[in-house]
Amino acid sequence: MKNLKWYLKQLLPLTYRTQYESGGEKYFTVWKMWLGKIYVDSVVVKE
Repeated sequence: MKNLKWYLKQLLPLTYRTQYESGGEKYFTVWKMWLGKIYVDSVVVKE
């Protein structure tokens, strides 16, 4: 049943947004997951 739920979620284009800091720079990242593939777009945020 758990696998069926995962497969059904893969049919929907899901989007996750995160913010983090690494090496003194701030990043804003958008993760998109669709049909089992992950697409990542990361941007450096300037103050």
